[in-house]
Amino acid sequence: MKSFECLAARCLQVVYWLMGLLPLPPGSQFIRLLFALLLRCIWLLYFYIMIYSGIRFLWKEKGLTISYITGSALFLGYSMLGVLLQIESIFKQRSQERLQDLRFQSQLQMQRLAMSRGCPRRALRLFMLIATQLVSDAAKFWANSRAKVSPVLAITMPQMWLLRIRYVQLLEQVIEMNQRALQLRHSLLCLADSNDIWQPFGQQEDRHLQTLRLTYDCIFECYETFSDCYGWGMLGLQVMCGFEFVSNAYWIITEAYQDQQLYMLVYNSATCFAMGSLITSLFWYGDASTQNSRQIGCLISKLVKPLGSKRYNDLVCEFLLQTLHQRFVLTAKDFFSLNLHLLSSMCAAVVTYLVILIQFMFAEKSSQVVSQKTRNRNFDRIEQTGMRRRERSHL
Repeated sequence: MKSFECLAARCLQVVYWLMGLLPLPPGSQFIRLLFALLLRCIWLLYFYIMIYSGIRFLWKEKGLTISYITGSALFLGYSMLGVLLQIESIFKQRSQERLQDLRFQSQLQMQRLAMSRGCPRRALRLFMLIATQLVSDAAKFWANSRAKVSPVLAITMPQMWLLRIRYVQLLEQVIEMNQRALQLRHSLLCLADSNDIWQPFGQQEDRHLQTLRLTYDCIFECYETFSDCYGWGMLGLQVMCGFEFVSNAYWIITEAYQDQQLYMLVYNSATCFAMGSLITSLFWYGDASTQNSRQIGCLISKLVKPLGSKRYNDLVCEFLLQTLHQRFVLTAKDFFSLNLHLLSSMCAAVVTYLVILIQFMFAEKSSQVVSQKTRNRNFDRIEQTGMRRRERSHL
């Protein structure tokens, strides 16, 4: 199982590097640096062509509909988001190096606590998520081949997979940090279970508690650096994926109401499922981070010793205050925290927007019916007037 984890980590690192999602190598590695710059130039050229094509089609098209404007906005938005991710991987190089150092330090701290275990199911979870994306793409290609739902499906696949791989990269690191926090919680739980509050503390307990506090501080810095390193990208991902989810959900309802082809329903449902699985996974593990931090804070209060020295009890109080003020929270540049509470708020907002859009759809449908009836009446009146005139001319 460990060899599978190592192989999966190597494969993912290669994919990240090909996607341009890793920082540039140092100047001493000239060949790798040159190849990395070439890859980024290719990606930037691809996004430039996509943005130029989207603006040109939007500018030349006449008689724009809401669906066409929404699809064009998604097309341009994902292209600009891809450019943002490429720029973020370049200008956040120091933050990424700092994050790698902190991850290594937290691993060393876990080894001191004899709790250095990997996450045996991390690679399996990530590959299952990738498999769901592949299944969704297969369904979309099948539906598009039958009904020509989207003419730009094939050319947008590279940018869509770039964003999905970014999600996988974020999830991989969040799962690892959650595993470190879980190991710290288990170590504190063992210490609290073996703690006898009426026995004076020992030097070993003092050193152990100090190591735990330093480990907590290192993990907290990992979360802070992670939010700083990937914050703007996470903000753009959540905005664009939420927009696409709402748009496709609305199209599903309109197509079901208008009795459209089954292929369009399959296409939009597969898109919603793909986006929803990515968003839910990131929010789920973000909420797990907050829960681990709260549970660690609850365990520290059990370490107080009334007969212990003032130095030991002060250390426990400092550790408790640290957990109260330094929570393990994933944020998108402090705009919002990624947790299940935000996910439920987003679902409520999606339902509200869909209800508003459906009301507009029915209003537009009724106005079209009324206008059609008015046109028919006017046409009948014109025909009757023409017939009367012809009859008078004959007389």
